[in-house]
Amino acid sequence: MTDAMMTMNPGAADESQIAAHPLPQMLDLTQAAQLRDEMIQLANAGDILLDASGVERMSTPCVQILLAAGRGARAANRSFRIMQASELFRTAIADLGLRNEFENWME
Repeated sequence: MTDAMMTMNPGAADESQIAAHPLPQMLDLTQAAQLRDEMIQLANAGDILLDASGVERMSTPCVQILLAAGRGARAANRSFRIMQASELFRTAIADLGLRNEFENWME
């Protein structure tokens, strides 16, 4: 059992100890299956910290995968954070009407 799991708030692990997983520049339909697989691996490892600074293209299926990963982390009392979201990333989220949900996860 990790220290983060033994705390009173297991979803609030110290993010400075979590390595940020960089999201690819192109999160289009061709990347969706790989993104899904990566989110599953990260979720199995514990808390998730994503670096979205380099995202220049994002499709709806990839947004759906990230949404599912965030909700899954919440259900498992784990942390899900997105740091340095690019302007395109933020615009894609807003265009799909998901700004309020993702705001809880973005720094």
